[in-house]
Amino acid sequence: MAVAYGIVREKDDGEYAQMLERQRDREMQATLAGPEQPVPAKEFDWAGWAQRGLGQPLPDEFLENWVEDGQYWFVGYPKADVGVEIPFAPGRIAKTSTDTEPVNENPGFVGPQACRECHADKFDSFIHTAHFHTSRPASAETVHGSFAEGRNEMLTQEPNVTFDMIRRDEELLQRVDFYGWQFEVPMQIAFGSAKMGESYLYWHGDQLYQHNVTYLTGGDCWVNSPGFVDGDAAYARPIPSRCVECHTTYADFRKERNHFTPGSMIFGVSCERCHGPARDHVSFHRANPESQEAIAITNPQDLTRQQQLDICGQCHSGTAPRKTTPFAFRPGDRVSDHFEMTKAYLDENSVHTSNQLNRLSHSKCFQESEMTCADCHNPHQLERGNMGLFSQRCLQCHDVTQCGMSGQIGERIVDNCVDCHLPLRDTDKLRFETKDGKLFPPLRDHHVRIDEEASDLFMKLLNAPPSAVK
Repeated sequence: MAVAYGIVREKDDGEYAQMLERQRDREMQATLAGPEQPVPAKEFDWAGWAQRGLGQPLPDEFLENWVEDGQYWFVGYPKADVGVEIPFAPGRIAKTSTDTEPVNENPGFVGPQACRECHADKFDSFIHTAHFHTSRPASAETVHGSFAEGRNEMLTQEPNVTFDMIRRDEELLQRVDFYGWQFEVPMQIAFGSAKMGESYLYWHGDQLYQHNVTYLTGGDCWVNSPGFVDGDAAYARPIPSRCVECHTTYADFRKERNHFTPGSMIFGVSCERCHGPARDHVSFHRANPESQEAIAITNPQDLTRQQQLDICGQCHSGTAPRKTTPFAFRPGDRVSDHFEMTKAYLDENSVHTSNQLNRLSHSKCFQESEMTCADCHNPHQLERGNMGLFSQRCLQCHDVTQCGMSGQIGERIVDNCVDCHLPLRDTDKLRFETKDGKLFPPLRDHHVRIDEEASDLFMKLLNAPPSAVK
């Protein structure tokens, strides 16, 4: 038997080594801080200690334990109902990865800048789209939430647990105050286009983890990340390959569950996810600039309808588990060869998506036509919120006189088909917990239909005075 951190239990060799390492950390921290332990948080030299790989020491009255099943440290406070989960030891900080060499050969992804050489017009418009911005390095320029004093704090229902979003030089961090003990986690990657919000990731070695705090666009505020419990400080949620695959163009996947080569990541869902890896295409056309034939690249317009739909279905068909290795899908493949497309994963709205392709497949206009996603969405243009433009695409197949509301709406009917026939709906699968209760942001349902509830709401807003519409 061995005693460590106030908890008595059997320890295998690995845990015992961790215990000794943890004790050495404490000795080092005590030496650095001197006899005035613990250092008050407001006086703590965060940057100086971070250079040594250390954070604020954990006071003796706190409880700590390594959770083998989840591969994280749990930190608790006596009689508290909430806790901390972190993959790095209390009193340390997330470590920089030394795994800089990829373990897998890049299958030919080169990134969108290489495409710009010949396709500048499409590149210059595409960089404004949600796909392009669905992942990016986190910086003061790319993160939408405010770091200004008074707007950078997230409170919880537990008054002893708070979060501050801070900027130190060029680094962005989330600082947690848990019953007086504080620790920092760097905000290194932003996931999400900020249409609804954006979450943040950080590296601990070659492992990717999600932050506890997310930015919610609709409220212009900081909230608990989707599915996180208000009052906890959870920084040990791993980001598996399925998440990275739908938020990036490519990343070298080292091993389960969340190990990647940091420098390999090509941010955003860009050109090559629809056209295929472009290395051979770029090499050929750099050597043969006069050639007008597209070599070693896929034009989705040359594919069948189902093949085009399957390109979008990689990420817009729900949270189907994979069958093959990450980033193995190529334009022209069947999505069902790469992902387990069972019905259990298809029809429910979830935290990331309203499962657009599957919901669309229930629509009569989809079933009785050859339409694809690109008939309504131009993947090279930012068209978000342009109801008139989307309505014009509806009217390429539908006559306004066929709509039962045309008499009531009149000429304005051409301005917005969307809110009546593709209604916004909230779902219990998308929940943000806050100190004031739960938030359920609505998702656009792509099941095209006559929806009386949505039509009634549309008419109410249409006829309301401007001052009454929020």
